[in-house]
Amino acid sequence: MTKPRDSVIWGAILLMVGAGILLWNLDILGGAEAAATWAMVALFALLGLAFIVGYLNQRAAWWRLIPGFTLLAVAVIIFLSARGLPASWVAAVLLASITLAFLVIYLSDRAERWWALIPAGSVAVMAAVVLLSTRPTATPELLGAVLFGGMALVFYLIYLLAAERQRFAWALAPAAALGVMSLAALAAYLAASSPALAAAQRLWPTLLIVAGAALLGYAALRASRQAAPAVELPAAAAPAAAPLASGASVTTMTDDASPSKKPRYERSPITLVDEKPAGQAAGAASSGEVPDIYEFLKNAPPEEGSQR
Repeated sequence: MTKPRDSVIWGAILLMVGAGILLWNLDILGGAEAAATWAMVALFALLGLAFIVGYLNQRAAWWRLIPGFTLLAVAVIIFLSARGLPASWVAAVLLASITLAFLVIYLSDRAERWWALIPAGSVAVMAAVVLLSTRPTATPELLGAVLFGGMALVFYLIYLLAAERQRFAWALAPAAALGVMSLAALAAYLAASSPALAAAQRLWPTLLIVAGAALLGYAALRASRQAAPAVELPAAAAPAAAPLASGASVTTMTDDASPSKKPRYERSPITLVDEKPAGQAAGAASSGEVPDIYEFLKNAPPEEGSQR
């Protein structure tokens, strides 16, 4: 009740429920008993559906499933009580509704809401014990065996259904402890129910010895597999060179030898010069003068087309 609205809702619910039960106990309703029964059934059913619809609209508010299923169970209990349902079945219906609520919470997000399995399984075991207690042959030893065995199964399911079992290995400790207590209670029940099994009651710890030896053998087998040295494979032999055919060249090319580069030829720039007589060319070569294309174009006579 962190918000004022929640306080208003729960206050109104408690007020109406208390007033209805008080009128019922004081016999004020009188002849309107049937109408009052249907009115209470409808009231609790609508309240339960309201919480469930609220959860469907906002999936993060998973807590709404618990009062939702509980209020629906109360509506069913009121209806069945008017039909003369035994008190043991009334308790079983209420516990079954709470179990269903936590089971839906777990299924909505199994990775993050794994914890919902604990109350779901615990309440389910309590419902089974309540139903079993109605039988005449149900002794305290049998009820204890069912209670402890059911709780051991709950913790084992937490480990078995986990995506990362190594992370939930802690659940095996309470599962083992509760399992031992269940076996002890079951042995006491069998000894009390059958005198022929009274002598065998002392031998039930042999089951624990067998289970312990099996676990030790399994651990030793895994340790031996992990400690086994790795087998080294022999190195692959180099492939033998194929024999050369007669007349074949013995020259071989290796990958390391880089191919010889071809010589690069550089071209000298092309220069346009006016051809001179041999004597002038020889003199220019001896004097070290280099003919210039620009001087040639400057001193060249104009063409006939340009004079026009």
